[in-house]
Amino acid sequence: MTNQIKPQDEDVDLGSLFKIIGKGIKNLFNSIGQFFSYVFHSFITLLLFLRNNAIKLGIAVVVGAAVGFYVDYNKERVYTSTMLVEPNFKSTRQLYQNIDFYNELVKQGDSLLLAKSLSIDVSEAKDLKGFYISPIKNENEQYEFFNEFVENLDSTTVKNLDIKDFKKGFTIYDYRNHQILVKSLNSTIFKKIEAPIISSIENNAYFKTQKKIHDQNLEQNETVLLKSLVEVDTLRRIYNEVMITEAKKSEMGTSITLAQGAKKTNEIELFTESLKLNKELIDNNTEKAETSDIINIVSSFSEVGIKERDLFKKYTVLFSIGLGGLMMLILLLIQLNTFLINYDKRDK
Repeated sequence: MTNQIKPQDEDVDLGSLFKIIGKGIKNLFNSIGQFFSYVFHSFITLLLFLRNNAIKLGIAVVVGAAVGFYVDYNKERVYTSTMLVEPNFKSTRQLYQNIDFYNELVKQGDSLLLAKSLSIDVSEAKDLKGFYISPIKNENEQYEFFNEFVENLDSTTVKNLDIKDFKKGFTIYDYRNHQILVKSLNSTIFKKIEAPIISSIENNAYFKTQKKIHDQNLEQNETVLLKSLVEVDTLRRIYNEVMITEAKKSEMGTSITLAQGAKKTNEIELFTESLKLNKELIDNNTEKAETSDIINIVSSFSEVGIKERDLFKKYTVLFSIGLGGLMMLILLLIQLNTFLINYDKRDK
């Protein structure tokens, strides 16, 4: 009897479990359905609200756009221009500080000091509206710098080094190229301030010393490479002369005792060394060209600036959105007030 009752109890428990699971699933789908129904209802309510108040909202947007257009038309026109630079000798941080300094003078309205710093007239300094600098971000540069960094480390240190950690320590000052943007009411001022911005770094005593030492090292390296290249070429010529002489002796039947394999190996090694020295000489000359200035100008400021065209800085757009939003808020408050009055009457 006991053995027969036990399976029945298990069937009852399983049946109850399936009922509970089924009920839970049903409730879940009902909740999802109610959610989408609520979203749909809210969307329809919004559309009805917009339809019923379309004229009022449209008038508000048009009036706002008209007022904004009037303000835009009569406000001072701002021009912008950019310069792309490549700082050398770790002068990037100083360049950022100088640009921030100019921008701070603009904010404070200190036209006298700004004019003195940029070697321009005070009236021209008053027209300047902002100085900004930002890096030209290139992820490939991070990998290039990482590879160069790894080459100077021992194998044990390299194993414990992760490129993710390296990239975390990579700052805006580590990028190669940087963009300087200037805003002004004067469309032709940009070329005038280009040289002073660059010379503020070029005339820095520390960077001038760094460049002088760097140039001397490159000259010394070039002298050594050229001397080594001449010596290698001389050895190659001697080996060639010896090989020609021995070939002539071989034709005359003279016995040759020099190892032919060794000669061939030496010739290949000298040729490889010659190629290596030439490559190093090319790299040396390339670095000399790239570091000829403390700051390389990749692209200069334009002769004439372009009008600033940021859509969301136009008062036409801002006023139309603002007045339209204000009108919508007022209509919603009126509708809320009507609902509260009706609700209060229903309770009474």
